[in-house]
Amino acid sequence: MSMSLSKYIISIIWLNLILSMPSYGCEQLDDFEYPVLLLSTPFDPKETKANYVYNLLALILQKSNDKFGLCKVHLIGRKEVLKRLEMNLQHNTLIHVTPLTVTEQRDKRFIAVPIPIYKGLMGHRLFMVRRSEKDKFAQVDSIDDLKYFIAGQGLGWSDVDILKYNGMSVTTSGSIKTLIDMLAYGRFDYFPRGAHEIIKEFKTYPNDLVVLEPYLVLKYPSMTALYVNMNKPLLAKRLTYGFTKAVEDGSFDVFFNTQPRSVQAFAHLKNRKIIEICNPLLPAWVPLDKAEYWLTPWSMKIINKKCNVID
Repeated sequence: MSMSLSKYIISIIWLNLILSMPSYGCEQLDDFEYPVLLLSTPFDPKETKANYVYNLLALILQKSNDKFGLCKVHLIGRKEVLKRLEMNLQHNTLIHVTPLTVTEQRDKRFIAVPIPIYKGLMGHRLFMVRRSEKDKFAQVDSIDDLKYFIAGQGLGWSDVDILKYNGMSVTTSGSIKTLIDMLAYGRFDYFPRGAHEIIKEFKTYPNDLVVLEPYLVLKYPSMTALYVNMNKPLLAKRLTYGFTKAVEDGSFDVFFNTQPRSVQAFAHLKNRKIIEICNPLLPAWVPLDKAEYWLTPWSMKIINKKCNVID
């Protein structure tokens, strides 16, 4: 028997073994041939193949097949508001998993998979500013300098508390489009957004008076995690196992570094002045000391203080 034929037979046997294994953590539903993990996100899913979290979960599940059996992720093809997503997840209706920003309040309602899915990219904030005033930020060298400017943020966003904790002035409103319009007409001075989302938002909400600020990045620990229902510890264990394998064998880095929005974000982060601040809302368990989980290592000031209590 040739070596290639032997490898083929072994692969077939292995595949049949995986297919015959019970799937732990996922559910066998009537409408699906295989056990599934139902995903919805707070973003418009559009094409499944372009959805970052969908593709990441496919990788994580593939990495966990050896221990937990076959499971496939299925993306619910409709846009949901964040509050409804959290309600569905809490009551175990319609979805099994969703990505959420980690907070102590969410930890009381759900189980978090303890690895940041965006490597902390959301905590690298670039600024939308008025075209006529972008060069004013060239003189900013520290958080004390930035305090002279007023930030805009969404009403109820956790970022509002983070910025205020660090002594910064914030104006709030109800939607991204409204905030961009307010910025354009001078209601505040800059609109910090995640490095991986700002370019898409410029395209979605174009305004000739607003541009990308070219000099700064505001950096603070922010973790988006996969959250599951509180009564599904086995699913959380499976996702943690698969995600950890993907980190350790390098496949997560390959995945992350080839995502279009990651590539765009990296390009805009180069050669910028970093202003690092604390996040008082971050739970103590967040693994800031695990450099392999993050885009760049955190300073010892951030790792040691963690800012868990607002003064």
